[in-house]
Amino acid sequence: MTDAVTMRSAAHDLLTAAPMALSAAHATPRDALVQALSTDLARGLSTETAAELRAVHGENRLREAKPTGWLTRLIRQFASPLVLTLLGAAAIAIIVGLRARDASPWARYGDALAICIIVVINAVLGLVQEGRAESALRALRSLEVPRARVYRDGRLSELSSVELVPGDVVELEAGDAVPADVRLVTAVELAVDESTLTGESVPVAKDARATLAIDVPVAERTTMVFLGTTITRGRAKGVVASTASSTELGRIGRMLAEPATQQSPLERRLARFGRNVLWACLAISAALFAIGVIRGERGWASLLLEAVSFAVAAIPEGLPAITTITLALGMQRMAKRGAIVRKLPAVETLGTATVICTDKTGTLTQNAMTVRTIWTDAARYAVDGEGYAPSGAVRDSRGAECNPIPLSIIDLALSGALCSHATIVEDGPTLRVIGDPTEGALVTLAAKIGYPGAVLSRRFVAVREVPFDSDRKMMTVVTRSSRGEIAHVKGSTESVVAHCTRVATAAGTRPIGPPDVERILQQADSMAATGLRVLAVARNDAPGAEAEQDLTFLGMVGVMDPPRASARRAIERCRQAGIRVVMITGDHALTARAIANELGLSSQGDRIVSGPELAAMSDVELAAVAPEVTIFARTTAEQKLRIVRAYQARGEVVAMTGDGVNDAPALRTADIGVAMGRSGTDVAKQAADIVITDDDFATIVDAVQEGRGIYRNIRKFIYFLLSANAGLSVAVFTIALVPGWAQLTPLMILWINLVTNGLPALALGIDAAEESLMTTPPRAPGEGLLRPRELVRIAVVGTVMGALAVCMYATSLCAADVREAPRTLAFTALALAPLVHAFSCRAGDRTILEHRPRVSAALLAAVAVSASVQLIAVLIPPLRPFFRTEAIHAMGWWMVGICTLLVLPAHEITKL
Repeated sequence: MTDAVTMRSAAHDLLTAAPMALSAAHATPRDALVQALSTDLARGLSTETAAELRAVHGENRLREAKPTGWLTRLIRQFASPLVLTLLGAAAIAIIVGLRARDASPWARYGDALAICIIVVINAVLGLVQEGRAESALRALRSLEVPRARVYRDGRLSELSSVELVPGDVVELEAGDAVPADVRLVTAVELAVDESTLTGESVPVAKDARATLAIDVPVAERTTMVFLGTTITRGRAKGVVASTASSTELGRIGRMLAEPATQQSPLERRLARFGRNVLWACLAISAALFAIGVIRGERGWASLLLEAVSFAVAAIPEGLPAITTITLALGMQRMAKRGAIVRKLPAVETLGTATVICTDKTGTLTQNAMTVRTIWTDAARYAVDGEGYAPSGAVRDSRGAECNPIPLSIIDLALSGALCSHATIVEDGPTLRVIGDPTEGALVTLAAKIGYPGAVLSRRFVAVREVPFDSDRKMMTVVTRSSRGEIAHVKGSTESVVAHCTRVATAAGTRPIGPPDVERILQQADSMAATGLRVLAVARNDAPGAEAEQDLTFLGMVGVMDPPRASARRAIERCRQAGIRVVMITGDHALTARAIANELGLSSQGDRIVSGPELAAMSDVELAAVAPEVTIFARTTAEQKLRIVRAYQARGEVVAMTGDGVNDAPALRTADIGVAMGRSGTDVAKQAADIVITDDDFATIVDAVQEGRGIYRNIRKFIYFLLSANAGLSVAVFTIALVPGWAQLTPLMILWINLVTNGLPALALGIDAAEESLMTTPPRAPGEGLLRPRELVRIAVVGTVMGALAVCMYATSLCAADVREAPRTLAFTALALAPLVHAFSCRAGDRTILEHRPRVSAALLAAVAVSASVQLIAVLIPPLRPFFRTEAIHAMGWWMVGICTLLVLPAHEITKL
């Protein structure tokens, strides 16, 4: 194809024929796919054809979601029913002020201005604390490869990966990040790390010649390599089948692009609570206005102001701001415990979780392949240690440390490490492997017994190699040392033992016989049944031309990504707290069950569901079996999303943990998404609500405890604020019904709600979370913020508080020495009585004497400051015109003190 017409025709053929082939590229024969894509394996596409295809397909770049603008997020802060009611009250106050033309500007608009200031402060607080950027899709771009080796016009060129189009022919080798979804044409010992995409904990061997069914899961598509994965071994040539949003990574991106409108349980409870308060306030305010109109004693402007005063008294104006500040302080405490909160309501939501769907690799496990078991002809041994750190003992069957290390283990460990290409390097505070993680486990084993990589490289020089082959299932490296040339072999047990003529024993080597082979294979099956990946190791001390013949069988190693030491205790804490833990992994069911058994996660009768089984279930069937399932294995990104939604459909509050790209949609959809900070991809972190800095499941459980403590504290200060507002409402309503009595101004009420009550409420919000919180089941998802008996107590305390203030108001009118300050007395009593009441609210259902610790330094300081501020507002003469207060004499202060203290026994009696 040389002329433009022919090239345009080829491009047209590609665009019309490719969709059918590319939808199942993994199952399409290589030649058929190449023909459908109108490409040439030797020459690739021409530059002109590639340009035309790029004009249609677009760049090989994942699309970004348009971020939510700050103005939109600011407007959302005013959507609360409580805030809207306050804005309505401010509007009425302005209307009333417009009619009072003979008064000063402050007298006319002071109340409206004060309300508006409170609303604006709350909105700004919410905007600053929300701060969650919609950048999950932008994070996907960090996984794209900047350069790729591509055949264009018959030449192998290095191009930007964004220039790739379907039909491009690319070359890949160890260390490369895959630039698109590629159908393999040839593959030489190719292995790919797909953990971020599928959750597979070990590199996946690829085979370009395999025949696959169309419906085979992504994790088993051995003829394909995918965008966002990494080549760990071998080399390959392939044809680009999909780019940009058509790739597997792009499909996940499209799922992330769906709007996430899910509210947190706290947001739902607060919205329901706000609506209830709103309707109650409007109903009573309307009744108050109607009574005034019927009586006909005052003008409508005065009656409107009274209705506004009642609405302001009944609405807990400080609730949104104090809730935001409490959550922000909780966010700081969580950060100290290793949990970085990205979305403010998530601070509390984690404490409501009824189900934790956890990834296996890197969350329950260390995400580091480790030799757990060694078997030689002499015995079976266990190996201690975590990750790739060169520390840990070798223990015999009785658990005793082997000291000195048996020679048979030393020979096995040395041959295993010398037959590996992995390197262990420092990565900040941890160690990581460059190369195949299983080979990294063998290198680490040698280091544990005193032969680190540096020592081996000085003593042994590799002279030749027979690479791993999927037919032979073995790899051989021949080294030269002071002992001469030695061939070191590792591979599957069946393949290695078939090439052995001798077996190493404690007494030396001897010929291997059929009973030995049978025993070795039985041991291999036994180790594999526990979820271990089994490798056999052999050696040839005199290798000739055929290095893999006449081998001496040294033994086997069982490799696994081991559980975290803290995970078992964390799972037990979840069980005590009534939280169900479910493992969702892309790994095999056998491996998942082995880890679950070791952690105490699964028990007799628990069900395991694999990806293919899950694919055959409807959403209704999945929701029905979900309570019986402990492990979901071999799952895809879509299936993880379905699992989360199935639990949510049952009314569960779901926390989802993960670190890979395939976890991101489920993380975003769950009530609370938890990403891993160390091993997690940027996509997972951006989709999550919380990021765990140490990747430890135990940290998640600590955060659950903190979240439960935060919710308990929120209930405490809501109870406190409602009690105080109930007292205000009773007083304002009663005073409004008595002709000639001066009503409390909206500014007085706002001062009580926000200034004097605000600090004690905040102090109640920062009480420490107790361990006892993890011994009770999670609260029901449909449970309200307050229980019925608590609402009764609020009504009783509010009635007592309001009645005392009204009685004092009436009494002051009859007392000659305090007649001039009845409204000021009521104002002061209603401001100070809640401060005493706060100590009783801190104890919850228990009495003050039963609660431990009895004293809260934060609450004492808050009460002292609030009382001082109130006294300053009343005692300093220049402030009296501002608040419309008058001087209080000695008798008045005695009355205020008695009324204030009487609230405490009244509330304590209701607890009994």
